Amino acid sequence: MSDTRITPAELNRKLADLSVPESELAMYFVADDEHSGLFHPKLALNPDTVALPADPAEARARSEAAMNFANGIARMRRRVRFDRMLADGYSGPVLVSEGDSWFQYPIKLEDTIDHLYAKGYAVRSLDAAGDTLENMLKDHEYVDAIGESKASIFLLSAGGNDALGGGNLRAHLRDFDPALSPAAHVLPSFEQLLDHALAMYERVLRDVEALPGVVTICHGYDYVIPNAGKWLGKPMLSRGIKDGTVQRGIAAHMIDRFNERLRQLVARFGARAIHVDARGAVGNTLAVWHDELHPKNPGYGRVADRFEKAIQAVAGRTQAPRSRGTGKKAAKAAAPAAAPARCGWSVHIGLNKIDAAHYGDDAELSGCHFDAEDMERIAAERGFEKRTVLLDEQATRDAVKKAVAAAAAKLKAGDVFMLTYAGHGSQVPDFNADEDDGADETLCLYDGMLIDDEIYELWSGFADDVRIVMISDSCHSGTVSRAARTTRPAAAPADGQPAVRTRLLPLALAMKTFRNHRDFYTALGRQQRGPDERLLTRELDMPLRTPVLLLAGCQDNQESQDGVGNGRFTQELLRVWDEGRFDGDWATMIRRIVANMPADQTPRMTLIGRSPEMLAAERPFSI
Repeated sequence: MSDTRITPAELNRKLADLSVPESELAMYFVADDEHSGLFHPKLALNPDTVALPADPAEARARSEAAMNFANGIARMRRRVRFDRMLADGYSGPVLVSEGDSWFQYPIKLEDTIDHLYAKGYAVRSLDAAGDTLENMLKDHEYVDAIGESKASIFLLSAGGNDALGGGNLRAHLRDFDPALSPAAHVLPSFEQLLDHALAMYERVLRDVEALPGVVTICHGYDYVIPNAGKWLGKPMLSRGIKDGTVQRGIAAHMIDRFNERLRQLVARFGARAIHVDARGAVGNTLAVWHDELHPKNPGYGRVADRFEKAIQAVAGRTQAPRSRGTGKKAAKAAAPAAAPARCGWSVHIGLNKIDAAHYGDDAELSGCHFDAEDMERIAAERGFEKRTVLLDEQATRDAVKKAVAAAAAKLKAGDVFMLTYAGHGSQVPDFNADEDDGADETLCLYDGMLIDDEIYELWSGFADDVRIVMISDSCHSGTVSRAARTTRPAAAPADGQPAVRTRLLPLALAMKTFRNHRDFYTALGRQQRGPDERLLTRELDMPLRTPVLLLAGCQDNQESQDGVGNGRFTQELLRVWDEGRFDGDWATMIRRIVANMPADQTPRMTLIGRSPEMLAAERPFSI
């Protein structure tokens, strides 16, 4: 009997022949489960249909070479199809897609984008199995492709790695406990994975939002079914979770959480982004799933149907687009999307002087007005529509609290509030037992100090998921919270050098201020807890519903230098920001600031509240 298998060289010729449909090529490949990754399926040559060398190592090398060639050819096929559609007079909405294996499952399956092609849509595909949000952000291919193709719609499929355990699901599960619900078997660390994924997601959405009129359509996957595979079933079994119903419940909980949080994120972008809910599209039986993570062809088709509804909603169409030779009526182009729905408010405080009647001296500083004015200028350039500047006698306790409360009353989920402070920092005794060092950190406002507990209470008044950024260039500002205080003499200046002035309220004034107004500050400290002075943390007593990022000019046990132009910390922040040319995130910004600061002043970033890691991953001063 003759050998009907083809050689790898013959297979390469078939792959390169664009007239050969991919469905005819599937017989030459099999799944390579051993080398596949999460949402990164890999294929190997099928030894039943392709003649491979007898040596296993050589056979593996031939298989990898053929697969790399096949992936490149698959992407080229899509590009040729896209170009031909445009050349033939395609008049529907032009789409760019960037995604993982739900948008590009090589050769073996007809994925979501394949089905959209079949429906007649022109899609410029950048998809690649295993592509991650980090890779997408690094390469920024989608930005260039959208501009080159003049696309009006961007399709995005990403985040599945994190949504299903980041490739190490076992680490995020409890051992089986029959008393627990399926969802209770998922550890809190899973939410941190989602924080990471959604922070990257938001950066992609912001990139596309900056492109006029382009709408992003994304999804959060369907209910995958654990089936003894290495990504879901086996990690669950290793935790003693054997019951199929419990396994499905765990997987459903993870998919639900990803969809819920993705939907909330997308809502911040108004008409510029759409969340496609693919849950229930594929089906809940093993028969409709190719493996634990990927649907079979009909399931992908039903996911594509849901994408098509979103595409039609964006394009305002009532029928499918015209494909080559169909003669159908041309569809209307997508209308420009509305402006972002998010809002930015800011309050900027600068105190070169404080009320001598309260503090015993005005303890004059030099650069605080400039700091407040420079931060307000950045806010204006970044589109903060309401901005308030309070200098010296304007920055009373009542005025600051009213300005923050006014923002809290108006802002909604996705909006951003920024408070910047430049002035003296100090401490008063802790009367509610929430400080390890027995002292509350304070901001020295004109007519009295605002203690850190009061600031926390102001944050707790904001609506769910308003993003809060506080920048404090003052002494003892590391957390505007807990830290040991050190009292040390100022360093003697070098010969010929001017003395360094810091923004620490002089100790003698701090002591006098507290003693002269003991009842006032004692009442402030106690009222944050109530009369019983419960020994609960503030996070339990007044849980924050918002993410809060504090960028501080120094550690809690350090002092911030003042300056003639700006405070030392603000000066370095402005240098790193570089008139908006800085393109990193908050975490990168603080690292660059610290790198150029004096050894005795170390700025820091503190995160509290709900999912603040997402906020830290944003570009500074973004709305």
